[in-house]
Amino acid sequence: MSSSDEFTRLREVIVGRADHYTDHDADASFQLFFFDNVTPLTGAGRSLLPIPPQYVEELNEDIAGLSDALTACGVTVRRPAAPGKDVDIRSPLWDARATPPLNVRDNTIILGDTIVETAPHVRARIFENDYLKPLFYSYREAGSKWLAMPRPALARGTLDTAFYTRQGADVSHVTDADEALGIDGLGMEMIFDGAQCMRLGRDVLINVANRNHELALHWLREAFPQLRFHVLDSIADSHIDSVVVPLRPGLMLVRDPQYRDFLPKAMQSWDVIVPPPMDESAFPDYSDFGFNIASRYIDINVLSVDENTVVVNSLYPELIRLLEARAFTVVAVRHRHRRLFGGGFHCFTLDTVRDGGREAYLD
Repeated sequence: MSSSDEFTRLREVIVGRADHYTDHDADASFQLFFFDNVTPLTGAGRSLLPIPPQYVEELNEDIAGLSDALTACGVTVRRPAAPGKDVDIRSPLWDARATPPLNVRDNTIILGDTIVETAPHVRARIFENDYLKPLFYSYREAGSKWLAMPRPALARGTLDTAFYTRQGADVSHVTDADEALGIDGLGMEMIFDGAQCMRLGRDVLINVANRNHELALHWLREAFPQLRFHVLDSIADSHIDSVVVPLRPGLMLVRDPQYRDFLPKAMQSWDVIVPPPMDESAFPDYSDFGFNIASRYIDINVLSVDENTVVVNSLYPELIRLLEARAFTVVAVRHRHRRLFGGGFHCFTLDTVRDGGREAYLD
């Protein structure tokens, strides 16, 4: 196993599963993570939001289409183990309905030949990586390293809300309604998702928006002194793979040119592709039973097969045409319910083998 960037030739990838994705467990940790998009729910306490089976079936069809498309590109596709039923989990501090291993990018970073399990923001996701362990053990037996950040307790009061309060948002109605128990003296924990990173050989862009993320950054720097971690200071609340996506050295997909100012100076001169805007009418309407947990920018969440080939949602023809005009080969794959399940093709995948190594793209 070896994967150090987002764009060199992809050889092997893990594609997530949505089996038994029957509910969103909308507790305080979920509401804070998706705060911008769950305003109607905030302050309501914990609730299970059922997802209609039709949408889960359609999601599974689209994931199968993604797997088939990657296989047709010559990529070896591996899958997590499938949950056999809906699972309720419990810690000494909280209860949750477990989320299946769909957005596998979030709870793991691959840094070269090392698997790094991260420390989830959302309580329902704390055991997701158990379904990836058969794969992780096979990589370890083949010579890869395997590390894990300290598992967070996700106790009441340990999630830093500084990103929102700096913007003048009042999140007290969420934190006050949190049903979890606290732990005296614990304070802020190390909490971090792999999708807060973009890998560029020996350099890693890393979004740090609060104290939870700062603790994770310190841990990563201690564990990987050979890498250069470049802090993107609150470029987003957490994930950045629908904000800035390196397509190859010198060229990136960026939600808006204003985000250049957050990037390392060596990247600010890169050529930029700004995706065409999408309005709400381009997406399914879930208002009869729920809401969108992802923003309308989710289709920027593309996956590169190599420096000239990109997997893009077929329902975003404007981006397909733009990339093709820049001489990219676009692999168009349908993904209908990206805003309901909160992930695009980059989220759904964990690339474990790419041709690139620790090149110095930012020197």
